[in-house]
Amino acid sequence: MTSPLYVVVRFALKPGERDILAPLIQEFFEKEVRLVPGFIAARLHTNEEGTVLLNYATWESLEHFHHFIRNVAMVSEISKKIQAFDQQTDKVFEIPL
Repeated sequence: MTSPLYVVVRFALKPGERDILAPLIQEFFEKEVRLVPGFIAARLHTNEEGTVLLNYATWESLEHFHHFIRNVAMVSEISKKIQAFDQQTDKVFEIPL
């Protein structure tokens, strides 16, 4: 069995953008992402100032995540709106302690 993939997307936001972006991400996960095979869970985190938003998602594998990118993220209208925001994505695997 492969280790889960953790995808961390960090958005650097201008004041007020969090109130636009967070509902878009919530809608995207509710309507589209949760239905994709291999998706496990996601969480949103923000800083006090509202200038950073982290989307932390867990996938069963890198292959499942690539399937999601090709078949959902690249064609979704909601995803295109999210991609308009300044973001950096890291794909990481857990290192057991």
